[in-house]
Amino acid sequence: MVRAICIWILCFLSAYLLVWFATDPNAKALLQSNYWESVFRFGESLRVVNAKYVDHNQSSFEKLTNSAISGMVGDLDRHSSFFSPDKYKMFQDGIHRRYVGVGIMIREVESGILITKVFTDGPADKGGLLVGDLILAVNNQKTEGASLEQVSNRVRGEAGTKVNLSVRSLTGEVRKVSINRGPIEISSVEEYYIDQNQTGYLHLLQFTNNTYEEVLGAIESMTGQGMKRIVLDLRDNAGGLLSAAVEVAGIFLPPGKTIVTIREKEGNMNRGFKSKSDHPFFNLPLVVLINEGSASASEVVAGAISVLNRAALVGEKSYGKGSVQSIFPLNDGYGMRLTTAMYFLPDGTTIHEQGLNPDLLVPFHESNETKLRIQRYGRKNLDDMEFERLFGFKPIEDIQLQKAKDYLLKNSAFIPAKRL
Repeated sequence: MVRAICIWILCFLSAYLLVWFATDPNAKALLQSNYWESVFRFGESLRVVNAKYVDHNQSSFEKLTNSAISGMVGDLDRHSSFFSPDKYKMFQDGIHRRYVGVGIMIREVESGILITKVFTDGPADKGGLLVGDLILAVNNQKTEGASLEQVSNRVRGEAGTKVNLSVRSLTGEVRKVSINRGPIEISSVEEYYIDQNQTGYLHLLQFTNNTYEEVLGAIESMTGQGMKRIVLDLRDNAGGLLSAAVEVAGIFLPPGKTIVTIREKEGNMNRGFKSKSDHPFFNLPLVVLINEGSASASEVVAGAISVLNRAALVGEKSYGKGSVQSIFPLNDGYGMRLTTAMYFLPDGTTIHEQGLNPDLLVPFHESNETKLRIQRYGRKNLDDMEFERLFGFKPIEDIQLQKAKDYLLKNSAFIPAKRL
């Protein structure tokens, strides 16, 4: 009886291991001799550094292991990274729109780290930070020479904690601001309205879990107000969830159209994503605005709409990020973002490291782009005189948006992009 039970257990374990090795690509590595050689080499190096390095504070097993993994993943490409538990939680919160911080968006420009948006009623807004402020120091640590990510990490922190910023305004005034970090709610749809010509405008900031509902709600609202055409503004939209991008593109396309194809590691299956919902907006006259800040998921939307001759692209060449990152939770709260696939537009082309070229090029000098961002996010209810006094320049015209609207007004029905 005991022998029979042991045989049954061995058979069960053997079957389990066979299924595991057959279905889990990570498990297959355990059968490769060079895998174990690499593990032993790393373990040996870890022990030597831990035992012999002069500064024991820098050579704990945990610190060395995390540094090694971070270097290994970070060297693959600029979009792959290893997350500490705190950073992994921040990343997950960002996907689900649960931010904790001061409530600003920043961008690296020639003169330094520029605040391009201050979220209304957030900690930064209440603390007196303004769009157009340059961040000079965070907690007395200068930002000169620091990367955008480094400054961002210094500004972030737990809710209820304080961060001290030194900033310089557009008028040259240097001031110190102390801000209490707190939760931030960020919508995907930054702004939408209808102008006097019944042209709708929708500025989409990012792609998250709720983006589809927000975009569809805004379009339905404008349609109810008599909208006859629409400008979809994807400028400075750095991307987000691919699934959200597919859903948004599907709003403007008839069902069954291929939006994007994902090609994974060699030997793995390719996956195509098609439009599903049958919305009444697939023949709504449309123009899409892009610039160098349009990346990843926003390029999926703009690229698919352009390739399928659904709309024209207006503005400047996009960023050119055609890779897909997957998120892998690890033990003890750590995580990893890893490039696992490349995406291709409906015609089989890729925009990776190439970007999308607009059908109608409307260049903007960087100084004017900065002014426009300040104007878009910082003007609020200021009149022209108050705006100039606060920011040091007169409001400028958004020529890219105006060109897009002019094109739509000249074409009462949809005309493919190639006819621009």
